[in-house]
Amino acid sequence: MKNTIIKKSNLEILNLFRKNIFLSKTIREIALMAKKDYPTVYNAVKELEETGILQTKTAGHAKLCTISLTNNAVSILSFLDEQEALSKALPNTDKIMEFKEFEDDILLITGSYAKSSQTRQSDMDLVVIAKDKAFEKQKLLESLTALFLPKIHPMVITYTDFIDMLLEKKASFGKEIFNNRLLLRNASRYYLLLKEATENGFRG
Repeated sequence: MKNTIIKKSNLEILNLFRKNIFLSKTIREIALMAKKDYPTVYNAVKELEETGILQTKTAGHAKLCTISLTNNAVSILSFLDEQEALSKALPNTDKIMEFKEFEDDILLITGSYAKSSQTRQSDMDLVVIAKDKAFEKQKLLESLTALFLPKIHPMVITYTDFIDMLLEKKASFGKEIFNNRLLLRNASRYYLLLKEATENGFRG
């Protein structure tokens, strides 16, 4: 990751955009969302813009702030996502991270465990987004996680599958992932797929 230091006071602002990459708000609106005073948010936006993470454009008499998925932004967002996922200390994630067969793939959790709304009866929805060989990896993942408790509900999809799901007009599994996920590994590749989808018309 590029050596960009994000102040703790700016992280709350950045996290608003990390949770919704399509967020487009004025500084005053962001201040209301973050429950911070205008000067604090103004300075945070200015600093995040200087690092290439946020961008602003004039809309009437105000400036609209949006996230810019530059390489630097992707690196920082990915780091924050993976740190958040690891901080949850979800069951068996340490074992899942040791699966060498999936070390080049995007690993994430979705469903109730990602929302922190799981019950004792909940399965953990584990998703692998792989470049290819989805069928073979699906069978392997099912085998590796068969004895895990809580029960794992594994799903393997390809990069192309994920982008196609995002571009569907109706609700899809890809959009469910977009709206609710904990990224365990290779989050930067996830963001690059999102970037490709947005370039092809995906808007959330």
